[in-house]
Amino acid sequence: MTQRLGILGGTFNPIHYGHLAAAEVVLERLSLDKVLFIPSFLPPHKQEEMPSAVQRLEMVRVATAGNPRFRVSDIEVRRGGRSYTVDTITSLRAEHPETDFFFITGLDSFLEIQTWNDWGKLLDLCAFVVLSRPGYRFRDLLKIDFLHDAKEELGALDSNELHQAVLRRGGRLIYLENIPLYDISSTDIRKRVREGRTLKYLLPEAVEHYIITNKLYA
Repeated sequence: MTQRLGILGGTFNPIHYGHLAAAEVVLERLSLDKVLFIPSFLPPHKQEEMPSAVQRLEMVRVATAGNPRFRVSDIEVRRGGRSYTVDTITSLRAEHPETDFFFITGLDSFLEIQTWNDWGKLLDLCAFVVLSRPGYRFRDLLKIDFLHDAKEELGALDSNELHQAVLRRGGRLIYLENIPLYDISSTDIRKRVREGRTLKYLLPEAVEHYIITNKLYA
């Protein structure tokens, strides 16, 4: 039987309730079997200083431990070097040929898809699940040439007439998901740690404990 597996990658610097809640929404809406969290070793698009890949991996592990449908992979941490999504999905498809993959990303990131390494191949390898993000409109996707004819669907998402639109472009499949907007950011959490402010209700207590114990972001 074919398994439906969501992939949520990122720096997770640190992971927070916004990541976890979004993964749960996608899991339910798309009837996924599991969501696999994949911390990057060295993301190509981000420059900020961060804890080691091993520490970020551990924060993801403690954050997801209570959900049996969440899994964590160290595939990018083990591989080292710059983490390109196309390499990760290619490896996962080789390891799990009977699995359908759904790569979960934010609207802000997908707007830059044509700058991703080997982006055309990546869109052929897996379905994309694009999530709404504060401060961004789905209509902004009209600037991407292969979505320029989706004006009606994108407008309906922005006006909340639709909570999901599924776009097929040849063999490519893109799910656009209007989800509850969780105004939580890793940047704000890091700032709060530096300023000695509370992290309550922003991330799991186990992650907060790990940050404090290991003196991260201080």
